[in-house]
Amino acid sequence: MGRNSKWIEGEPEDSTQRVARRALEARIERMCHYLERAVEEPKSETENVHQLRVFARRTAAALEIFDAWLPQRRGKWVSKQVKRVRRAAGAARDLDVLRIRWSAWSERMFSRPAQLLLDHVHVCRREAQQPIEEVYDKLAAKRFGRRTSRFLRRVRTRDEETARCEPFGRMARASLGRLVGPFLTAARAEMVAAEALHAFRIQGKQVRYAMEIFGGAFDAEFRDELYPLVATLQERLGAINDHVTAQAYLARWNEEIESDPLRQAIELGIQHERHHFESCRQEFLAWWTAERRDDLARRFADYVQFDTVTNQPPRWEERAG
Repeated sequence: MGRNSKWIEGEPEDSTQRVARRALEARIERMCHYLERAVEEPKSETENVHQLRVFARRTAAALEIFDAWLPQRRGKWVSKQVKRVRRAAGAARDLDVLRIRWSAWSERMFSRPAQLLLDHVHVCRREAQQPIEEVYDKLAAKRFGRRTSRFLRRVRTRDEETARCEPFGRMARASLGRLVGPFLTAARAEMVAAEALHAFRIQGKQVRYAMEIFGGAFDAEFRDELYPLVATLQERLGAINDHVTAQAYLARWNEEIESDPLRQAIELGIQHERHHFESCRQEFLAWWTAERRDDLARRFADYVQFDTVTNQPPRWEERAG
């Protein structure tokens, strides 16, 4: 079993084909490892589902980054299975986060409404385990491990244009530049609405996962100084998104629930999440200054050439994800 590392090792002179195989093998292996643990270990081990969703996203990002090196038919099939895993883990991870956050709220406030919400989360979380178990069984039935082994052996350059960018260092600069441009464009948007914050977060997540693959193509400062800046930005945006996700669940439950005490608890929960969303947003805006944004752009300029022609979200992450 490979190391539980987010970094893919490589050198600028390496063949992109070899790095692609290394990255895809590592990502797929860790995703399958956490899928098995999420099914077989106690459901209270929330880190398994967390890492499952993270490595499913990392795998999908790697598939997109190295798309030009993938066998098309097998690549589409693997991508489809990875998407299924990510979707299966989504609700379970969301509910685990809600349970952790609302447990702290309940303990701090001694709140009966918070406890009612926690009880409902526990019920929903049990239901959310089923898609994880189903996708585990389906991948086993489809002999996913054996088929991905054959898929990895067929990772190679498909065309002459790609071959000219074969050295990993050159490919890393070009590919990362195409991601960083839209990311920095999103960084200049007004962060008033939750949608703008979410779009910025998605672009940043794509850049972060790419940096983990491309780290070996650059100097130590790229990994030790630039990457932590992007990670910190993502963590702050993730904290805001937790409140948005909570409001979405609460709004849906409000339409489904008939119990008056629980509906009252849901209304209080909505007020709680709206308040903390705005507080978290204001705190982020005070931190995300023009100086900080421009500093990040200058640091990236040392490594990439920007291409801002497109500003689309990555295929591996849906807008509502």
